[in-house]
Amino acid sequence: MNTVFEREETEVSAQEKKNQVIPDTSPIVKYTGVTKSFGNVEVLNGIDLEMQPGEKVAVIGPSGSGKTTMGRMLMTLEEPTSGTIEVDGELLWHMEHKGGIVRANEKHLHRMRCNVGMVFQHFNLFPHMNVMRNVTEAPRKVLGLSKEEAEERAVTMLTKVGLEDKFKMYPSKLSGGQKQRVAIARALVMRPKVMVFDEVTSALDPELVGEVLEVIREIAEEGEMAMMLITHEMEFAKEIADRVIFGADGKIVEQGTPEEIFDNPQSDRLQSFLQRFRSSGN
Repeated sequence: MNTVFEREETEVSAQEKKNQVIPDTSPIVKYTGVTKSFGNVEVLNGIDLEMQPGEKVAVIGPSGSGKTTMGRMLMTLEEPTSGTIEVDGELLWHMEHKGGIVRANEKHLHRMRCNVGMVFQHFNLFPHMNVMRNVTEAPRKVLGLSKEEAEERAVTMLTKVGLEDKFKMYPSKLSGGQKQRVAIARALVMRPKVMVFDEVTSALDPELVGEVLEVIREIAEEGEMAMMLITHEMEFAKEIADRVIFGADGKIVEQGTPEEIFDNPQSDRLQSFLQRFRSSGN
């Protein structure tokens, strides 16, 4: 027979369990059976991938392996040929309609785009707008923020990337590294749940690579956003990623921790890729 104290202890224990917050383990990004073809050329073949909230995933692989296409589909710049992509539990390229799943309309895509930010290798800044205008244009037009609200966000993000003294400058007056940092601030000001960095250092002079990688490193250390890092910077991927994915021939060949991928590759394809990469002096 339970004593009064035992019953009270049991009741408290049950209440504690009831009050415990169970962490949400739902993926922030989910690719299911995703394929992509351009004409007769199949770029992606049955991609299955999940990313957890806050997870940093580096995507590596040879040219033509479909790395950039994966990122562009997440940003709604390329539509999958088949399969589905979900962001924060919602279908990205599809939507529910009359009890079924149909292709997403522009209203749905517009809403979903706010969840994902992307930084491209060639900056894609507006040359006729100064730095502040480049960063505030999207939050004003897409999110409907007032000029004051957008500029307040922009000041915070431009300061974060070390450009607090460049607000009035135009892209033509900036170095490549500064342009890329403006592009990063422009993506961050939208407060996305997922950030895609697509070979963001490949168009930079070697001496400018470090400053951009340092900004991304600081963002990653904050740990708030999930990040997909499509990169050829292997040492950076090894340092910053929670998980590394190696893609080749349109498929995910191998994935694991940075130590597993770089120090103990299992597949012949990954071993060959790393060997060629190291022998090239990168």
